[in-house]
Amino acid sequence: MRWHALLWAILAMALVSSPGWAQDDYSFDFDVSAYEPKPFAMGGYLELRPANLLLDKDHLLYRLSYPDGALADARGRFLGRLQLEASYASGASQVYLRSNSDLAREFGEWEQLTTLHEAWWRWAPQDKTAVEVGKRVLKWGKGYAWNPVAFVERPKDPDEPDLPREGFFMLAWEEVEAYEGDLQALGKTVVVVPAYPAVGEDFGTERGLNLAGKVYALYKDTDLDVMFLSGPLQPDRVGVDFAKNLATNFEVHGEWAYTPHETVAQVGADGTVDSRQEAVNRAVLGVRYLTTNDITYILEYHYNEAGKRAGEVEDFYDFIDTAHGIYEDSGDATLLRQARRLNKAYFSTRPLGRRYLYLRASQKEPADLLYFTPAVTLQYNLEDESLSAIPEVIYTGYTDWELRFRLYILSGPHDSEFGEKPNRYRLEMTARKFF
Repeated sequence: MRWHALLWAILAMALVSSPGWAQDDYSFDFDVSAYEPKPFAMGGYLELRPANLLLDKDHLLYRLSYPDGALADARGRFLGRLQLEASYASGASQVYLRSNSDLAREFGEWEQLTTLHEAWWRWAPQDKTAVEVGKRVLKWGKGYAWNPVAFVERPKDPDEPDLPREGFFMLAWEEVEAYEGDLQALGKTVVVVPAYPAVGEDFGTERGLNLAGKVYALYKDTDLDVMFLSGPLQPDRVGVDFAKNLATNFEVHGEWAYTPHETVAQVGADGTVDSRQEAVNRAVLGVRYLTTNDITYILEYHYNEAGKRAGEVEDFYDFIDTAHGIYEDSGDATLLRQARRLNKAYFSTRPLGRRYLYLRASQKEPADLLYFTPAVTLQYNLEDESLSAIPEVIYTGYTDWELRFRLYILSGPHDSEFGEKPNRYRLEMTARKFF
C-alpha cells in the first residue's frame, strides 16, 4: 500500500471513531464488502532478461562445449518469461493454477517452452484439516540456499533461491492442532507422489508410488520438523530441521537428511564410472541477522556427502583436456562425446562439491536512496577454493515494476568448479512487470 493510501485509511478510521463526528447529522457509509477477499484472483508477471557473457576459451568446459573455439569472446543471451497464476476459492474449496512460459534466444536461435508449474485443488472442511491433489510445490526445510530435507521438491538454484519452481503431482493430507503451553502447535502431513506417464515420470524412471510424511511442532517458539520419504522410485531417507529466533533480529536454522542406501557414482581419470551404494548425510546450518541500519545477512554452511571431492573434479577436467588434445591432433571426437555425457550426468548438478559457505548481504535504501536495495551473494567451495560472487542492485521505484542489475563473477584455481566455467563474467539486467 502506498503512503497516501495508508494516510487516507487512517484518517477515515479516525473520523469514524471521533465522538464529535458521531454527534453530527451526517452519516458515513463504510462498505465492508469492498475489502472482503474476492473468490477469484489472477496475477503474474512479465520478465525480460538480457545478458552479456564474457567467455574464456582457455577454460576446459568451454573447450568441451565448443572444441573448435568458434564463438566470439563475448556473446549475448536473452530470456523472456511470462508467469501467470489464478486462484478460485468457494467455501472449503480452493483451486490454484500457475504456468511458466520462457522464450530464449542464444547463438541466433529461439527456443520456447511452456510448463504448468502448479495445478491443484485444496479442500479444507475444517480449519485444522486439509486435502490437496494435483501438481503442487511443497516447501520443506528452513535453509535459504539449500534444502536437504526437501524430499518432494525440485532443487533450488543457489544463485536465485526465491525463483519459482515446478512442482510434482501428488496427493497430500495435512492436519494442524493448536495447544496452550510449551507445545504450541502440532501438525502432520502425508504425501503420495506417483510416477506414471499421465502425470509425468520426472520423480522416477519407473512406474510406482512414493510415500512422504512430515511431523511439525512449534515448541517454546522453536519450529521443528521430522520428515521421511519411502518408495520404489527414490532412495528411502529421513530428515529433521529447526528454526529459532534467538532475538527479534537474529535467527538460527538447520537441516539434516540421511539416506542409508544411495547410489553414488565416482568418475575415474580415464572416464570410467564406478557406482556403489553408500550411506549419505546432507546438512545445512545457518543464521539470519538484521542490523540496526537495515542490513540483512544470511550465512549458511552446506555439507553434501554425495558431492564430488576436489580430486575427482580435477581428474574429470584432466580427462576433458586429454579428450580435447586428441580431437585437435587427430579430429577424433569419441572421447569428447564421452566427456559431454559424463559432464551432463555427473558434473552439472548443484551443489557439485561437498562443502560450501554461502553468504548474502542486502541493505534496504542505504543513505536514504529510496527504492534501492544493493546486495551481494557469495558461494565458496571449501573443497577446491573456488568462488562465485554476484553483486546486484534492485530498484522498485515504479509501481508494479522491479528492475535488477546483476554481475556474475567466477574465480578459482585451475580444475576447480567455478574456475573452469565457460564464462568469466556475466552482466545481466532483469525488468519484471507485475500485474
